[in-house]
Amino acid sequence: MKIIDKVKIDRTESCGSRSPLGIILDTIKKIKECDESVEILLNDYDWLLGLRYIIQINEMPLKIVEKGKEDTFLKIEVIKECI
Repeated sequence: MKIIDKVKIDRTESCGSRSPLGIILDTIKKIKECDESVEILLNDYDWLLGLRYIIQINEMPLKIVEKGKEDTFLKIEVIKECI
């Protein structure tokens, strides 16, 4: 699996003009091929739930894999599902 982008989103630094889910969506839109994925570090579980919901309602061919923790952040990998 080729990780094409990595992003770390911290809830204590997430104020400003860009929403955390917007940043996550921009990142997952970069996935084009079956062997590509993105790695996302989050420290707010609600963002993960929001991402799951967005993928589900938009019927995106993506899978979220939880990869454990890195410091205080949840590490996830978003992978394109190919048949």
